[in-house]
Amino acid sequence: MWLVRLMAKVSNFYRAHVFWRKVESALALHQRGEARADGLEILSAKTVLQIEWLARAIHPWDRDLPPSAIERRFAKQCLTDTDAALKRLFDEIPILDRVEIAVRRAPTRPPLIRGTVQRKHLNESRAESVGMRLRALGLGFRMSNLGLEEMESP
Repeated sequence: MWLVRLMAKVSNFYRAHVFWRKVESALALHQRGEARADGLEILSAKTVLQIEWLARAIHPWDRDLPPSAIERRFAKQCLTDTDAALKRLFDEIPILDRVEIAVRRAPTRPPLIRGTVQRKHLNESRAESVGMRLRALGLGFRMSNLGLEEMESP
């Protein structure tokens, strides 16, 4: 098992290295046939993913519960899914510096969860509650009676 994790880290490092080599190559102006051998010097670069997704509906066998219980389960599932998705995004995309997300109940509805998470903050929050952990990471959401409310436009 440790070998698989090591190989994944090596693979992630290699993919990040290839990405940054491509950025450097794009800024190496001498490749355009110029006589000068210098290029543009990178001072800083950040990679940002802007992503929106639809929250999953609760499992069909829970749909006969009272409406308040359905909303509580939906809210808990939505927060837990968001927490897991963020961790996976940063794990799978090693060059990613920041993720700007919006989580919606339906495509045309305002977001339930919205905000920006930076990689450097991902491991700082040790909150037991998934909701508090997401807030500490920079995500905003409103809850009422343990259910998620849609957010107003910024």
